Amino acid sequence: MVINVEQIKKLILPLLLAVFAGCASTIKLSEPPYITLSNINMLNVGVFEQRYRILIRIQNPNDVVIPIKGMSYRIFINEKSFARGVSNKPVNIPEFGEEVIEIVAASDLTNILRQFQELMTGGTKKVSYRLTGKAKLANRMRKLPFEYKGELDLNLDKKDGSNFFLSNP
Repeated sequence: MVINVEQIKKLILPLLLAVFAGCASTIKLSEPPYITLSNINMLNVGVFEQRYRILIRIQNPNDVVIPIKGMSYRIFINEKSFARGVSNKPVNIPEFGEEVIEIVAASDLTNILRQFQELMTGGTKKVSYRLTGKAKLANRMRKLPFEYKGELDLNLDKKDGSNFFLSNP
């Protein structure tokens, strides 16, 4: 089969138009969104799996809406993997706005026991945590990576209880 120049032009033109249309539709973010942990609650505890309800706050410092189609994420405690999850709940983060969304993460008994043992034997007064993941943008090829780090003070001498559980910032 011989392909002539006219056939190549007919194939390349639609391909180039599709590529340029795709590039034009990508979101131009001057700054990445800020993602923070807002709250964590235990949903259920099983012998092999524990599930958590996690609220995260997503702030958009840009002048364009960020349409999130879904995300995948992991939580680390003291730099060790603790829980992971995925969400297919779409959300639009308004320009110069924010949304608090609910996600669910699961851990296994091994992770819980390892973390508990380290807390009991280490005598640590603080626990570091890290939320990492990728948000899939609606109608886009691009994924936005994110990471949030924090520290939890386990000093039980505080009378208001603000040190022990994550709460709304």
